[in-house]
Amino acid sequence: MFYESEQASCQRNAQALLSATPAPAVAPTVLAGIVPHAGWRYSGKLAAKTIKTLLGNSGQSGVPRTVILFGADHVGTVQMGEVYPYGVWETPLGDVEVDQLLAAELLQECSLLRGNPGAHAREHSIEVQIPILKELLPDVKIVPIGVPVDPLAIQIGAAVGRFLSARHRGDVCVLGSTDMTHTGGHFGHRRHGPGPRAEQYARANDARLLSLVEAMEVEKVLPEVQQQHNACGGGALAATIAAAHQLGATRGTVLEYTNSYVVSRERNPSEQDDTTVGYCSVVFN
Repeated sequence: MFYESEQASCQRNAQALLSATPAPAVAPTVLAGIVPHAGWRYSGKLAAKTIKTLLGNSGQSGVPRTVILFGADHVGTVQMGEVYPYGVWETPLGDVEVDQLLAAELLQECSLLRGNPGAHAREHSIEVQIPILKELLPDVKIVPIGVPVDPLAIQIGAAVGRFLSARHRGDVCVLGSTDMTHTGGHFGHRRHGPGPRAEQYARANDARLLSLVEAMEVEKVLPEVQQQHNACGGGALAATIAAAHQLGATRGTVLEYTNSYVVSRERNPSEQDDTTVGYCSVVFN
């Protein structure tokens, strides 16, 4: 549903996404980013753009060694910062190692985190990013952290950011995962009208949230998400902004926005599905 399970075709697709989306020149140093987590045919281009920009503008000698990934909670298993603390994550491109030492340090230093691999068992928001990361950076390590849509998310992100900043962990960067407004079609309602009207609603609903994201007004992000339902990973979004602030970022930049309604019709103008899901690529510097 999200990308190919066969190694060669998955790799070709990851390469195509990365090569088709040259990283824009964003200065100064990029410290964190936001990616969507839909199927690659819908949002892979935006995910690849964030990842290339983040890893290519990290300001370090070389590129980051480890990516901390804040994920959403689609299945109700996230109660606090749920860390996958050891082992590997399998992908069609090969295993990606969890940075066990960094995970252990974070768990020791931050009481808002706990080791809980089970919280990730049925959650896709982090997993969708891993093959793209591995294709771009074959030796990358990860620390996956599920984040609830709760004010605790801000504290989790801030604690992670403070930890990295205090230890000058320049070999680590932060990536959060969220999609945006979901309406129509697959979601069983059309209260915002048929396809084109729902798309317009989603675009406006998402634009309001993205203005808060660009201003890094993290205290306003969660109330906006809870009231307007314009991010399924609102906790991951808030945690990423909070971490980026602690790392020294002062602004967010939306590199690109689109949604599934637009993408579907670009591929097939006669597409009948009137579902709209918003997607954004954002970096913080």
